[in-house]
Amino acid sequence: MTRTRSSLLEGVRNFDDADQWAAFDRIYRPLLVRYARQQGLNRGEAEEIAQQCLEIIVRNIRGFRRRRSFRAWLRRIVQLKVYQHLRRRARDPLPLHGDPEAVQGVSPAEEWERQWTRTHLMYCVASVKGDFAPHTYRAFELYVLQSVPVEQITQALGMTRGQVYVAKARVMRRVRERFAEMLETWYGDGK
Repeated sequence: MTRTRSSLLEGVRNFDDADQWAAFDRIYRPLLVRYARQQGLNRGEAEEIAQQCLEIIVRNIRGFRRRRSFRAWLRRIVQLKVYQHLRRRARDPLPLHGDPEAVQGVSPAEEWERQWTRTHLMYCVASVKGDFAPHTYRAFELYVLQSVPVEQITQALGMTRGQVYVAKARVMRRVRERFAEMLETWYGDGK
């Protein structure tokens, strides 16, 4: 990871830095969409909420102060947009909404934390890919991310069961290290 969160935020404060905005969008848009979906919005509604949140960030990023938690600020933005959308939807006479994938019985705060962690873990997973030989990463990807049975992986990649398990362990160890580095670099306090 070449950019810290603070440098990413500084980069997006410069509206002319398309690379920083692209990196910001690549990290945070999926988080916003997943959170909105988990709150019961369909795919199109969730995409719209994510876009509205990003527009708010564009308008207000220069006013964001480092002493505040970026995570909490972003969560407040998406929660407010989802709440506003659900209020508008409640007045809608046509029940053309909802998401069968929404998790029932989970508070919005718990869901936000789950999605926040998942988004950053997946960012770390993608960032370590180049640290490994292609077959090592592919074994990890098939076993951990796609839940392919070990027997199928051994046949497809010509590896032994032990090699698949070692590949998984090596990549997971590096992902955990990268995640810890990211939390420390981006957030200082591990949050």
